[in-house]
Amino acid sequence: MGTNWTILDYHEATKHHFHRYARSAGYMDWQNQPQPFRFFEGAKMVRLPLPDDRPDLPYADLYVAVPTARRALNIHTLGDFFYHSLAISAWKSAGGSRWALRVHPSSGNLHPTECYLVAPAVDGLAGGVYHYNALGHALARRIDLPSEICSAWRDHFSGDGFALALSTIFWRESWKYGERAFRYCLLDAGHAAAAITIAARLNGWQAHCLSGAGDRQIAAILGFDRTTWHPLESEWPEMIFWISAVPQASAILRSLPEDLVRSLATLPVSGRPEPLSRKPNPWPIIPRAAAATEKAPTSALVFDPMPQGDSYPGPRSRRASDVIRNRRSAVSYDPGKHIAADTFFAILERTLPRAARAPFEAGLPGPAVHLLLFVQRVEDIAPGLYFLARSASRDTMSQWRSRCRPEFSWQPVRPDFPLFLLQTADMSYDAMAVSCHQEIAGHGAFAVAMVAPLKATVAERPFMYRHLHWECGMIGQMLYLEAEAHGIRGTGIGCFFDDAVADLMGIADGSVNSLYHFTIGHPIEDRRITTLPAYHHLHAA
Repeated sequence: MGTNWTILDYHEATKHHFHRYARSAGYMDWQNQPQPFRFFEGAKMVRLPLPDDRPDLPYADLYVAVPTARRALNIHTLGDFFYHSLAISAWKSAGGSRWALRVHPSSGNLHPTECYLVAPAVDGLAGGVYHYNALGHALARRIDLPSEICSAWRDHFSGDGFALALSTIFWRESWKYGERAFRYCLLDAGHAAAAITIAARLNGWQAHCLSGAGDRQIAAILGFDRTTWHPLESEWPEMIFWISAVPQASAILRSLPEDLVRSLATLPVSGRPEPLSRKPNPWPIIPRAAAATEKAPTSALVFDPMPQGDSYPGPRSRRASDVIRNRRSAVSYDPGKHIAADTFFAILERTLPRAARAPFEAGLPGPAVHLLLFVQRVEDIAPGLYFLARSASRDTMSQWRSRCRPEFSWQPVRPDFPLFLLQTADMSYDAMAVSCHQEIAGHGAFAVAMVAPLKATVAERPFMYRHLHWECGMIGQMLYLEAEAHGIRGTGIGCFFDDAVADLMGIADGSVNSLYHFTIGHPIEDRRITTLPAYHHLHAA
C-alpha cells in the first residue's frame, strides 16, 4: 500500500466481483469465534431492571412531530431504554446450538458494536461512565464522575439527559468476513444509531447526534486511551449522542468543548477487558481504513431534512414496543405473495429524512444515500426498476438523471411522493444477480440497493465514508421495523457485486457506489428453530 493510499483504495480492494470475492479467511474457525458480549473484569456491575410493563404507545406515534409524554429519567426508564434499543430480544436454538438475537441486527449476528453510557447522577444510578452488557442487561461502571463534572454536562446541554457513545470491535466481523468487515461494522453502527433514536422516542426523549465531536475526544471520555486492550480486540469510537430527557428551549450544541473532554480525560478507569478469542487474526487493511477515516473535532455537520409530511402513517394496531422487540431477519420468502401498494409506500415513507421525525431527526449529516428499488410483487405497481430520492434538492435529482441511462423515464409514481419509475421489467433476476445470486433478493415483494456518490462525498472529508454507511444502516433499521409493523419481514444483504449496480444504472465512471442491499417480503418460517425468551437465563439464575 502506497503513501497516497485512501479510503477509496480500501473500498475498491474490498469489492465483490462476479469473478472473485473480497478476501476473507475462506472457512469458519469455530474454535476461534469471538465472544459476542464484552466483559470488564473488576468493574462493578449494576443490574438494570427488566420492564414490568412496557409503554403502551401505538407504533404510528413514534413518528409524530411532537414527542409523546416524557418519562422521568431514572434507573427504571434507563433499563427500559436499553431494553428497546440494544438488548437481547430472543434466544434461538436448533440442532444443539443456541444463539441470541438483539433488538438491533448485525451482519452474521456477530455484533461488533458496543455501547457506553455517560450518565450524570440520576435516581437509582450514580454518575459515571458505564459499559452496557446486553447479556446481563447490566452496566459495568468504568469511570466515576464527580458531581461537578455531572453538573457541567447538564449545564452544557441545558437540562437532564445522558450521553451515549457507540464503538466497534472490528475483529468480531473480520473473523468471518475478512477485509470487507470494516463496511459491515459501520452498517451495524448505523442500525444501532437508529435503534437508539427510536428507543429514546418511545420514552418521550430525543436523541441528538454530536456530529462535531472528534474520535479522540470520544475515546478520551470513555477511557479507551487508558485501557489495556488485548491484541486486535481494541474498540474504535464511532459516534456519540446526547439524549435529552427534558424539553429543549434552544438548539443542542452538537460539538464537545475541550473543557468537558479534559474533565474526564484523566479520571481513572476500572475494569480490564476480558479476551474475546483464543487467537485473533490480523487483517491489516481494516485498522488502516479506520485510521484513514478518523474524524477530528469540527463544527456541527449539516443535516438537511426533507419537508415535514406523512401521507402514509404507520399502523396504530401494533404497539411500538412489540414491533421493536419482535424485529427479525427473514431467511427466505414466499414468491407467490404480494404486498399492498399502500404498505409499500408506508414502508418507503419511513426511510425519508423528514424534519422532526425519528430516527433521522438525530441529525447525522446528509442525506446522501438514495434507494434503487427492484419492485417485484407490489399490487397495482408495475414490476420494474424505481428510484426513491431522499433529498428535496432539485439539483440532486438533475445530477442523478444526468448520470443514469438516457432511456430511463423518471416518471413520478404518485403525486407529492419522491418515487420515480425508471423502467418496467421483471427485475427479480437482476435483484438476485447483483446480490451475490441470493434467491431471497428476488423472491420478496421488493429489493433495495442503497446508492450514493461515494467519491464526491469523501473527497474532502474521508470520515464521511463512515457516515454514508451509518446512513445506510439507519435506513435498514427503518425497513426492518416497517416490515415487522406491517406483518411481513425484512433482511439486510451485505454481499453484493458493487459495480454491477452502477452498470445496471448506466454509470460507468465510478462516481456512484452501492453500499448496502435489503429485501422485504412474506417470510417462510423455519419450524426447526425454537424461540426462547430474551432473559430467561436471568430469571433462571
